[in-house]
Formats: sequence, structure tokens, C-alpha cells
Amino acid sequence: MSLLSLTNVTKHYPDGLGEITVLDRVSFEVDEDDFVGVWGMRRSGKSTLLQIAAGRLLPDEGSVRFDGDEVTRMSSDRRVRLRRHGGIGLVSGEWRPVRNKPVVEHVAFPLLSDGMSLREAREPAWRALERVGGAGLARVSVDELSQLERIRVALAQALVREPRMLLFDEPAVLLRPSQAVELYELLGSLGRDGSLAVVIASEEISAIRDARRMFSIDSGRLRTTDRQGTLVQLPERARQRSRP
Repeated sequence: MSLLSLTNVTKHYPDGLGEITVLDRVSFEVDEDDFVGVWGMRRSGKSTLLQIAAGRLLPDEGSVRFDGDEVTRMSSDRRVRLRRHGGIGLVSGEWRPVRNKPVVEHVAFPLLSDGMSLREAREPAWRALERVGGAGLARVSVDELSQLERIRVALAQALVREPRMLLFDEPAVLLRPSQAVELYELLGSLGRDGSLAVVIASEEISAIRDARRMFSIDSGRLRTTDRQGTLVQLPERARQRSRP
């Protein structure tokens, strides 16, 4: 059984007097140890796709199931619990750290909301930082972090509850080329972790080059290379970026 399953998911947003279809009957599945890449340009629907997969948005039509449970029928409180231990971790551009706080406290914060004390939460926070190569940042104030270091901290915060699935939205934003390469290597190592399913959505094809399965999304339509004989054709701009 798939860990995550989306079936005929459709999402509309208001657009003046009408509406725009952001996702159009999207269906795909992610297995327990899967590593999936979703390539798409801005406003292609990839961020909405991950928000719905994480249970933070509900589709207008279609079904979303996580670990066999129908997400679209859950209460809002139960959907929030999807982000707790063994659930879904989401990293997106919405991450906003509190200034003048050490990194380890930021990483520990989700555990505090689960009822742990800061003293109890420090150990799993350290483990999460080590997992993303950020243990040396634990006592540093977030004000002193580079963009890549902030992404590492956001990843650690998403992993501190030991989710079964990690969703990462647009990892390449504002990074220098050398930093981007370092981040992609980290994401590749997480994608090879047999205890974690990883889905990365990006407009940079290099960010998902190590994915075992790849999808392309455009105007809310999802295409895949999974079926034999089906080829996802990437625009020339993306092909050029993927060349060494």
C-alpha cells in the first residue's frame, strides 16, 4: 500500500470574477521509501500540490490518503496531527525564524508544542541537526546564518519529529551555485534514506536529478515517466540548467 495517494485532485483559486484551476485531476502515489521529484516553473501548481499532500490545504475535488487514512475527511485538528511523529514534514519558503534565538531552540520548537520541555527536546533537536550536517550550528543565533544554513535548520525542524515523509518546496531559492550543489547532495542523501519518503518540487531540474521517479507539472497537469513509453519533455531552459 502506498504511503501517500492523491486521486483526481483538483484545486481552484479565485481570479477576478472567475477562477483559475491550479491543479487539474492530479493523481500520483508515493511509497514508503520513495524519492520523487516534481519539476515545474513558477505558478505551475507544484507548491499547491505539496500543501495539499501535507494536509495544509484541502482540494476542491478528489481524494488524498496518507497511510490509508482519508485526509480530506479529517477534522482540522487531526490534519494538524499529521505533522507530528511518524507523519509528514514540510519545508517551504514560509519558514520564518524568530530573531536572536539559538538554532537548537528553533529545531526543538515543534516538540515543545507536543508537550516536551526544552531540556527534553534538545537531544532530538541535536540528532535532527546532525542528520542535515548542521550540528555545528546548534548554538548559533539564526541572525548569523547564511541562506544555505537557514535551509539546513528548516530541514532539521521538519525532521525533528521523525516523519515518515518529507516534502520540500523549491530548495534552490536565492542560493549561489556552489551552495545549491551542496544542498542537492544533502537532499540526495535524505532521498536514499530507507526510513523516509522524500518529495521535492522545484523549477531547477538539478535539484531533483537524483530522484528515482520524476514528474513534470504545468498549468496544474501532472505528467510522469512511470509508464513505459511515456517521456516527460522538459523545456530547453531546464535542459540547459541540468547540463554539467
